[in-house]
This record gives sequence, structure tokens and C-alpha cells, in this order.
Amino acid sequence: MQPAPANNVALAEPVTWAAALGNRLKYLQANLAEETGDNRQVYLEEELRRALQTVPASKRGLYLDALAERFPTWELATVAVAGPAAVTQPMPDEIVKAFLQLAPQLSGEQRENVKQKLAALGLVIATNKPIEGEALADVQAKLKLGPDDPIDPQRLGKLFAAFAEVMLTLDQLAWNVWRSAAPKSPIRRDTSQGDLRMLTRRSLAGDAEASAAQVQKQLEGTRQLIAGLLAGLGPAGRNFARRYQQRYAPDAVREAVRAEGGGGMFVNAEVRCWKKYTDLAAEITDATIENDVQEAVVKYAEDLIRGTNR
Repeated sequence: MQPAPANNVALAEPVTWAAALGNRLKYLQANLAEETGDNRQVYLEEELRRALQTVPASKRGLYLDALAERFPTWELATVAVAGPAAVTQPMPDEIVKAFLQLAPQLSGEQRENVKQKLAALGLVIATNKPIEGEALADVQAKLKLGPDDPIDPQRLGKLFAAFAEVMLTLDQLAWNVWRSAAPKSPIRRDTSQGDLRMLTRRSLAGDAEASAAQVQKQLEGTRQLIAGLLAGLGPAGRNFARRYQQRYAPDAVREAVRAEGGGGMFVNAEVRCWKKYTDLAAEITDATIENDVQEAVVKYAEDLIRGTNR
């Protein structure tokens, strides 16, 4: 069985390191029996250099002494081992690159430890706020949070998802109702940048053409529509009652009969009024009532959105 490479235990105690490296050197010596003496020395020196590069420079003397005890007759001085100054040190960019490759493999606890160490060096700013600047100020203002109130990033994400789902559903529902109730209304949803879901997704992805201001503009349009529809429910009943009184109330019926004239003096006025009312009552159907109420709601909503009822 091939002995374990010395590199795997390079940071162990010197004796353990020396034992592993000694076994490795013996293994190489046995497998290089057919090589020339010079070639064997080159291979052995290369293995020793490789093993020493993983040992801190300040401890290399201890490790070499431990190795020399295993080979008392071997002249280590004849092995050309590069000193600390000659060892090639990795460049900062190489270290950063290696760290970035390793980072995804770190556990949550290891990540936190790394962040704390980087914060101690001033390379990162430790904070309990998942957002900063104007975005943080907006959240604090809307929810009346104090400047020192903590914001849990995981809960922030879950709450955003919940709010987004409700708003996206209301947005779709409100505009569908509006399109059915007011097919000829000039007030329409702006879909030049896509619907609200698409626009929000593009904005979160950093699309320069889908800014937060554009999302807010579309949200404001939906807010006005929902407010107009809800606020119009109360006035719609009053408007329908007023229109009903103007056309079907007793005084309105009598006025309509007088305006028509005719009938002669022998025709009872009450009979004529009743006949007129029965003719008008035929207009009162489920469809006409629904249309009247719907038109009242639509008109109030349009006035509110345009600002005439503000």
C-alpha cells in the first residue's frame, strides 16, 4: 500500500511529519531503483522541497531535525532546499481567487467566523441591517421602526414575498374587474414595461429599464383604482336612489303624465298615472339595476382617479 503523502500531515507535530515524509522518501527510493543516482537525488530533493513548502518557515528547522533523526547517515546538507526567502509566495490576487473558490463550500458557522475576522481587519462592515441607506430609511419610516431596531433578513425576505403575492393578486383582480365594468373608459393599466410581476422581477434583477420608481408608479395606479372602486360603493347606492326617485317616484310619474297631456277630462288622472308607472316599471330589471349601479361606481372611480373628487 502506498504511504500517505507528507503534505496531508504537514501541519502535524514534527515527528509525525518526519515519519510520513520518511516513508514517502523510502517509497520513492524503492521505485526509482532503475534510475541513475543523479535522477534519484533530483526526485528526492523535489519531494523534500514540496513537503517543506507546507511548513511555516519559522518551524522548518525543527521539522528537518526530526527528519534527520530518521536518516542519521543521510547528509541533508547535500539536498538543495530553498530557504524561506526563495520560496515562491502566492500573490494577493491568487489568494483572493483561491478564497472565492473555497467560500461556497464553507458552512454557516465558518462563514460567520470569516466575516468576523474580515470585520476585525476593517475589510467588511458588520451590521445587523440587511439593507442600508435610502431603502433602510423607507422601511423604517413605513413601519415606524427606530434607527436601532433590528431587521431580520430572513423574515424580511419572507414578508416581502407575502406582501408581493397579495399585491400581485389584487393588481390582477382589480384591473380585470375594471376592464369588465368600464370597457370604454380611457383609464387603463400601463403595460408598456410588462405587468406588475414582470416589472418587479426585472427591477429586482437590476434591469436599468425597470427602476423602483417605475414599479412604484404602476403600484400607485393600482392603488388609485382599488381606492376608487371601494370608495365608489357608498355613493353608488345614493346615486342609484337619486336616479330612481327622478324617474319612478309618484311625483315624477305625475309630472311625466302631465307633460304627455291628452286623455280628456273623463279619464281619471290616477288611472293614467298608474298606467304610466306600470310602463316605466318594465324598465326595472336585474340588468338595468346592475348597469345603473356599475355606471355609478365607474363614474365615481374615474372622478376620484382624475382628482375631481379629491
